[in-house]
Amino acid sequence: MRAEVAAIRSQWRGGWMDEARAQEVRGIVRDALADSSSRTSFLADGWTSGYDGGAYVRSGDGCWQLKVNVLVQTRFVAASAFGPTDPSVVGQTRWGFETRRVNIGLSGTAFDPGLRWQLLFSDQSQPDRFITEPNQFKPLYAWVRKDLGHGLSTTVGLQNVPWDLESDFFGSSRLTTGDYSIFNYRFGAGKQPGVTLTHVGEWMRTTAGAFTQINVRTNAWDDPQQLSYAVAWRTEVKWGADWSQLERESSAPGDVPGVVAGLAVCWSGPRGTNPQLPSAPEATPAAAGFTADVRAALAGVTLIGQCAFMRDAVGAAELGWNPGANVQGAFFVTPSVEAFAEACWSDGTEVPWIAQAGINLYFDEKALKLTLKSIVPLGPGDVNGIRPIAGGLGIAQQDNNASFVAQMQMNF
Repeated sequence: MRAEVAAIRSQWRGGWMDEARAQEVRGIVRDALADSSSRTSFLADGWTSGYDGGAYVRSGDGCWQLKVNVLVQTRFVAASAFGPTDPSVVGQTRWGFETRRVNIGLSGTAFDPGLRWQLLFSDQSQPDRFITEPNQFKPLYAWVRKDLGHGLSTTVGLQNVPWDLESDFFGSSRLTTGDYSIFNYRFGAGKQPGVTLTHVGEWMRTTAGAFTQINVRTNAWDDPQQLSYAVAWRTEVKWGADWSQLERESSAPGDVPGVVAGLAVCWSGPRGTNPQLPSAPEATPAAAGFTADVRAALAGVTLIGQCAFMRDAVGAAELGWNPGANVQGAFFVTPSVEAFAEACWSDGTEVPWIAQAGINLYFDEKALKLTLKSIVPLGPGDVNGIRPIAGGLGIAQQDNNASFVAQMQMNF
């Protein structure tokens, strides 16, 4: 027995767990630890989550990120019509509640912090220029953006056409006047699939892009109403505030004052088979023209002036060239109460002037926003391109009506 125990001890000391083998095992452990430390994407402490303009999860190296945003606009509308064109229509006033807009947005990075993406789907209770089928989730944004360095980036997909002042803002949540600008709905270029190139410098930024058509969303490249080509270009110069501070239309108290001036041009080339008469159901507006604007963000006071000379503006009696202008002002009465007013003029329409005014009440650092406003068309004719497509001038059936809107917006 003593001999057997001695033999076993000898084998244990000089066997598989000798010093050389132990060093080898230690080396394997060190290599495994080093490899795991380089793979932070799968470590519990490598991922972070929280809120930064949206709920997010993010890898430690920043290569992967997912952010979720939700916007809900619920409102009460009371519309009072006058001068109905159809005498058989009974009832001058209508009112009711509606969920005006529900946006669900996803955004983030993939593979590299410089490769960003954005998806946003919207359900709207009223049709507008860019969502013709209400009560259906439709994509508003679907793009991928690559940072090329030195201030350059390229964006591919469904995006804002670089045109008017409102094309600088993401969705309706960042506009002062509740959910849309009258100027944008008369002279805007909307959102289209295409390719753009952007350069952002310290005091100037420029975006230029190519699209198949602007002003009207189409379904596919071979859509019979699709135009042949379109291009758009917008340049802005600023003084004062940083670009990140100018991502909202309103200037909050305490912000650094700044002024932004913009100039843009766009052009659509129609095919030979495109109809030219607006009375035809298949009419294809071929948007073109130029616009200029200036915005003064003065730490609690915002002043905006816009003008445009555009072919086939919405609401025009016939396809052609129409001038227009817009003035808008807003100021914070208190840190959480903002008053605003807007007046838009468009030549060649039966209602040349449309105005809106109201107040915004902000709660929870702008996550909640209550807007109380009134919209009034100034003229006896058909509002045409505003009420039927925007749903913003009320829910009455008559052509021309004023309305009061009380809207609660939740945005996180």
